[in-house]
Amino acid sequence: MRLLFLTLLLLCSLTSQAITLSGTARISLMTVAPGAELYSTFGHSALRVFDPERGLDKIYNYGTFDFDQPHFYLNFVRGKLLYSLATESFRSFEYGNRLEQRQMKEQVLALRPDQKQHLFDLLEENATPANRDYLYDFFYDNCATRIRDILQKATYDSLQWERNRLPEGTTLRDLLGFYLTEHPWTQYGINLVLGKPTDRLADTYSSMFLPDYLHDAVSGARFLNGQSLLFAENVGPDYPRIEATSSNAWWRHPFLMTGILLVMGIAGRLRPGFGRFFEPVFWFILGLAGTVMATLWFLTDHQATKWNFNLLWALPTHLLLFTQAARSKLSRFHAYMASFLAGICLVIWTVLPQELPLESLPVVVLVILLGVWHPGGHNCSTSLSWKEPGV
Repeated sequence: MRLLFLTLLLLCSLTSQAITLSGTARISLMTVAPGAELYSTFGHSALRVFDPERGLDKIYNYGTFDFDQPHFYLNFVRGKLLYSLATESFRSFEYGNRLEQRQMKEQVLALRPDQKQHLFDLLEENATPANRDYLYDFFYDNCATRIRDILQKATYDSLQWERNRLPEGTTLRDLLGFYLTEHPWTQYGINLVLGKPTDRLADTYSSMFLPDYLHDAVSGARFLNGQSLLFAENVGPDYPRIEATSSNAWWRHPFLMTGILLVMGIAGRLRPGFGRFFEPVFWFILGLAGTVMATLWFLTDHQATKWNFNLLWALPTHLLLFTQAARSKLSRFHAYMASFLAGICLVIWTVLPQELPLESLPVVVLVILLGVWHPGGHNCSTSLSWKEPGV
């Protein structure tokens, strides 16, 4: 009997703590412009619940994570990083973005009172310790897609998104590229590790993994009765864009750097003294890059890194040409096979189902040349300064 009484008391306590929004409440989508730091390159999304009668002005942010969580970096690489829904006051949220000089856009949503309450209740439920954590996925489950999905649920699946407001042929990779023009090496690295799934055609729904595209989709969304989801929009002050320092420096252009690499490789074959230093380092770096790509494909939960055709020329086994195994005849066979696969990659470059980065072309050519070009009749292992046993 005492247990039943305590249970009822607890239920009454929880019920009394639930907040019923007033008629003046409004819920908004907050879209924050990209920032200067690399982690903020793609912008940010959050939901604001404002109810002056209840003294409520709260931000719900699905984009937080804890650096101190166990095995943080390992979980990040494996695709098992936990993100959380965190809450804060709007004033705190506004102050942080103004401090970083990031423009904010507030879209007030045209929701019925019951839809507002349902959305608020879902957010409060998601914010509990038992529900706030989720497995982050950049394309399919992040701070923007979570808002897209909870809006759909709170409106009882009555939202209709525009079929497609993107230029024909736009892929997910293209959408990322728009944000990375000032970070060419980051763009090159991302294009190396992201595989075929990133080249799927994007539409309005799938593009909403990016905050700016979620903002645009909300502007065009309508309910089944034809009413617009957007009630009003308030745009905060814009700030001058900070240009990247040394943006014209030659070393900031990956294609130029890989072109220099090709010239160095040719010089190494013409001048063996230089080649003895250059080629082992080249194969080691290329093999290391291939190992990273293979690991992201086969040993992680990241879906976007599967089916990566860059592995045709960046083989993990290139590491063999740096280690002691390069002294055996296996290195000659490996060099020919590497050259053959890189040649196939070069021939079918434009018809592959994955867009390979053009910056890699000089490297692919160099892999082919190093595999088939042996000055003076020397074999591959000799060209690397190692001798066959008995020679």
